[in-house]
Amino acid sequence: MANPGRQHEEVSKEEYASANLVMIAMVKTSKALRIYLPNNPILIGFTDDLNGKMTGHLDQYGEFPLDVEPFVLRYKGKDIYQNQDPKESMACRMYADGIRALFFLPGVESSELMAFVGVAGFELGTSDEDVVTQLWERDLPHLRYLLEEDFIEGHLEVDLTEPGSQQAAVTRVYQALAQQIPPQPRMIPKHLLMLTGEEEKWLRKARQVEARRNGLDDVVNILSAILAGVKEPVIFWDFVGIMGNLTTNMFLAGEIGQALRLIRFMDQLMKLGSTLPEQQKFLAEALAGILDLQTVQVLQETLDGSEAVTHQELKELLHIFGLPSLGAICELLGRVEKLKVRKVIIEVLVELGRENPAVFAPFLNDSRWYLVRNMVLVLSLVGTPVALDMIIKLIPHKEARIRREVLGYLERSGDLKAKAYIVKYLRDDSSALRIKALQVLAREKLPFALKPIAALTTAEEFANRELPEKKAVYEALGELGGEEMLPMFRDMLLKKFWFQKAAEKESAQLAAAGLVRMQTGQALALLQEARNSKRSGEVRDLLEQAIAALALARAKRSGNAGEV
Repeated sequence: MANPGRQHEEVSKEEYASANLVMIAMVKTSKALRIYLPNNPILIGFTDDLNGKMTGHLDQYGEFPLDVEPFVLRYKGKDIYQNQDPKESMACRMYADGIRALFFLPGVESSELMAFVGVAGFELGTSDEDVVTQLWERDLPHLRYLLEEDFIEGHLEVDLTEPGSQQAAVTRVYQALAQQIPPQPRMIPKHLLMLTGEEEKWLRKARQVEARRNGLDDVVNILSAILAGVKEPVIFWDFVGIMGNLTTNMFLAGEIGQALRLIRFMDQLMKLGSTLPEQQKFLAEALAGILDLQTVQVLQETLDGSEAVTHQELKELLHIFGLPSLGAICELLGRVEKLKVRKVIIEVLVELGRENPAVFAPFLNDSRWYLVRNMVLVLSLVGTPVALDMIIKLIPHKEARIRREVLGYLERSGDLKAKAYIVKYLRDDSSALRIKALQVLAREKLPFALKPIAALTTAEEFANRELPEKKAVYEALGELGGEEMLPMFRDMLLKKFWFQKAAEKESAQLAAAGLVRMQTGQALALLQEARNSKRSGEVRDLLEQAIAALALARAKRSGNAGEV
């Protein structure tokens, strides 16, 4: 090692800054090792950064020494790392296993740095060995360390808890080691009481288990045991309240897994035959109070932002909450963005409301259109007459997106009673919904729709409608009216429009659209007759196109394209 026999000189700002960068890179790499696989580009980037900074520091300053204290690492007497959490602190783990000083020497390789970080980082690996043993097993030639026993064997009586004493002690140990003759091996008397290998291994394992114990698990286990055994109503209610508050706090802290564990326990206890009715009431009230706006928000963020809660766990959770928490479940549905999660919530709502769809009635008046739309979907899946009656009341809803959802349900429904309500959309404020309703009525050939559709053509406002909507009306008339509509179409095609070419063209377009949908020989003959009456111009070309389209449609229907 460089300069082993003297105390460290004053550290320059540049050297300390370089050492600090090395330490930061070491901590980042340690944390990355816990998260990423060895071939992950992010971990590789952190590894390369640590290697580069350490190599640069060693090339310039000769070595990288660290003094190890319970929660602090010092570089040549200056604090460079501090972490008070025993489970996370590199310093704490090394100090607990007896390491008091570390030295990284020039020539250290990336593999040696990763081996050290992997051991000192606390999370990597499942070995029962301590830090010293693991470092020794990895045979790191460019890493040196001094243990507490080195200070004792060097016969240096120093108080290592006194500030500044450790650095001086390290220097004196170097001096003593350089001057000492290696001691002869000492034989350990057999009569001394020693732990066997198995006993030592058991003790180490017990210590690690104790260090990793989760206090929250202990609290949950104690509460569960008390709640399962207490019979006095007042005491039972007190502990149910504690359990409910703890569950809510677990939600707010993002510990959804722990919250689900508590909820399962209360649900199972409530369903036990030995649980008294009064106790069941207490448990039900506690469960009903867990989901509120705050916990719903946390649950939504967890569901949208991670996979911490599986779809099966979510389904189980919502079933436990059930109808008493229906409002909160609907609120969750309105907030969640992931489609698969929304599907799970909708499935649960359908199951909860199948026996009594009226429970959803309050949510149909919600000001948020997307929540109302989701309720329409839920009611459509329930599919009972009561659900249908609730849905059709939304046909005049002010929000077009809700009306569209209702129309979609009526279109999908196999109930003829439901289909009859599609006619109401012929007077909808939205042109797109009116056209959609016309297309559905025509495609499904619903005869009761013929008269309402024909009445549209005589309404005063019809003349002001856009051409696509007018075409949809006449196509529906052609589909539904059949040959009954031929006289009207003949009049539209052969009528003289003196000095009104635009009106003549539109009349011909609409009539042709209806005739093409009829797909009959009489329709084809009427189109040909009208074409022959036109010598030239746009109307004749329009009729030629209609004749070709109708002939092709008839040929496809008969399966003989050679007739075209």
